[in-house]
Amino acid sequence: MSFAAAFYNFTVDLSHNDREVFTRFRVKTPLHPHEPLQHLYARMLAYIHCFREGQAFSHGFFEPKEPTIWQKDILGNTLLWVQLGSPDKRKLELTLRSSPQAEHRIYFYEDSQDTQFCHMLRGSKTNWVRDIQFYQISPQLLEDLLPLERTSPLWSVTIIDNQLYLNVDGSELQSSIIPVSIWDKYQESLAELEGAPIPHQPKNE
Repeated sequence: MSFAAAFYNFTVDLSHNDREVFTRFRVKTPLHPHEPLQHLYARMLAYIHCFREGQAFSHGFFEPKEPTIWQKDILGNTLLWVQLGSPDKRKLELTLRSSPQAEHRIYFYEDSQDTQFCHMLRGSKTNWVRDIQFYQISPQLLEDLLPLERTSPLWSVTIIDNQLYLNVDGSELQSSIIPVSIWDKYQESLAELEGAPIPHQPKNE
């Protein structure tokens, strides 16, 4: 593992009503020297949103072949595979093929990432990503978290009907983590492409 720029120790009080998860936990994670704070907060929100006992951050930025978050059983089989942002197609196909039993989730945290993923699906005739759960984390929430940076923060999180209520050391924030139907978005992008006007081609003189 490469040198970490800093370590963050999060204490989280979680009430995830949608999944009936009510717990308090601590997690320590390094900040990669080239990792923006927005990315750190996005992966922390994804970690909270999908939380279950036994999951962990992978080496992430330090090991690009690994997902952002995963959970494995005692035999090393992957039970949970979570990627932040739009993943490499080969990486995604590999995990779907090698760990079909795992729960797969992808969290977009920038506005353009769902579009990038739809572009990656170009040419797909079947919904080969149907078993993946997709979510959108608000980029504005990540910006709002920047002034509240501390290396050992206390986060109190309540999630109800995809609405996220976050208290960071006494500061209140509200946002959402919205499920995304990526196959529908892909079909819409194809329809828009087919309906686009054909660019004017100048005649040869």
